[in-house]
Amino acid sequence: MNNQTNEFKAKIAIVTGGSRGIGKKICQQFAEQGSNIIFNYTRHHKEAKETKDEILKYGVNCDVIKCNLNEEQQIIDFFKEINSKYKKVDYLINNAASGVQKLASELETKHWEWTLNINARAPWLCSIAASKLMKDGGSIVNISSLGSKKVVPYYFSVGTSKAALEAITKYLAVEFAEKKINVNAISAGLVETDALKSFPNKKSMISDSLNNPSGRSLTKADIANLVIFLCSKKSEMIKGQTIIIDGGYNLI
Repeated sequence: MNNQTNEFKAKIAIVTGGSRGIGKKICQQFAEQGSNIIFNYTRHHKEAKETKDEILKYGVNCDVIKCNLNEEQQIIDFFKEINSKYKKVDYLINNAASGVQKLASELETKHWEWTLNINARAPWLCSIAASKLMKDGGSIVNISSLGSKKVVPYYFSVGTSKAALEAITKYLAVEFAEKKINVNAISAGLVETDALKSFPNKKSMISDSLNNPSGRSLTKADIANLVIFLCSKKSEMIKGQTIIIDGGYNLI
């Protein structure tokens, strides 16, 4: 994707949950294109430092801010810090996600509130805050999952929160269009990350995901590449859409 380097050079990308997994790969892809990076973390301080060190090797700036997206005031403070240093941003990737892997009948109210706060409320709040800093327009990409439409075992709270996120995507796309801010979502199939460790049925999920027309598993780079495209000028006429990337798994 080097032909897009000039478009992204010296731009500012915020990636929530950027210290590891898919978020880290997204940070790396933006940095490779010449964008300056801002990402948050909550608990994984060591991974956050390692990711920052890797990003700096691309010759761009990288700011790491501790922010618990479950707390509204911390989100407010997160963007205050960004505004005080940069005054503007160009891209927001709402990647951070969490959840409790239980059946609906086993879930407690606190589990529901935690999952919805991080997976739906936080992207909404972050998008509103970021939009005020996108003075020359920009792009927002929300990372969803197939569980928003397909029933996945033990995925009740996460699946419903991702369905909410996809609805948020549509509404914000219309509201922000006049500001020249594109808003889209990516519905990703299964990718092997640390997040999978919490699933009781991890092995079966991995084996099932390989049963797709592409003949290979989805990678973090696949998702990061799509994020870059949705933030590029080439995707200008794609608005409020949820793009499925799963190697065709959802088709069979």
